[in-house]
Amino acid sequence: MSTGLILFFISVIVTIVLYWHRRYISTKRALVNRLSTLQHDVHHDCSEPDVYKTWDESLKEIWVLYNVYSDFASPFKRGRLRKAWENYKGEDPDRLKKLANDGTIVDIKTPPKNKNDFLHKIKSLREIL
Repeated sequence: MSTGLILFFISVIVTIVLYWHRRYISTKRALVNRLSTLQHDVHHDCSEPDVYKTWDESLKEIWVLYNVYSDFASPFKRGRLRKAWENYKGEDPDRLKKLANDGTIVDIKTPPKNKNDFLHKIKSLREIL
C-alpha cells in the first residue's frame, strides 16, 4: 500500500515538471519566433521614420509573451530577463526608483534612437532567451 502511494506522488511530481517544462519551451519558442520575425521586418522593411511606430506596436505583442515566459522561467533567469526587457523598453531602473521615491508613479520608456539601435535591442533580448 505504501509503495503505491509513493509511486502516486512520484507520478504527480513528474507530471507537474513535464507540464512546466512544456509550457516553458512553448512560450520561449513563441517569444523567439516573434522576435525573429520582428528582427527580419525591421531589418528589411522598416525605414528610419517608422522605427518608433514599429517599436511601439511591438511592445504590445512582446509584453504578453514576455510576461508568460517570465512566469515559467527559472528564478535565476528572471533577473537577466527583466534587465533585457527593461533595455528593450528603454527603461532606466535607477531613474524609475528615484521618481517612485519622489512620489511620482510613471512608466518611462525611451524608444530606440534609430534602426540599428532597435535591431541591437531585439538581438539583446533574444540572446537572453
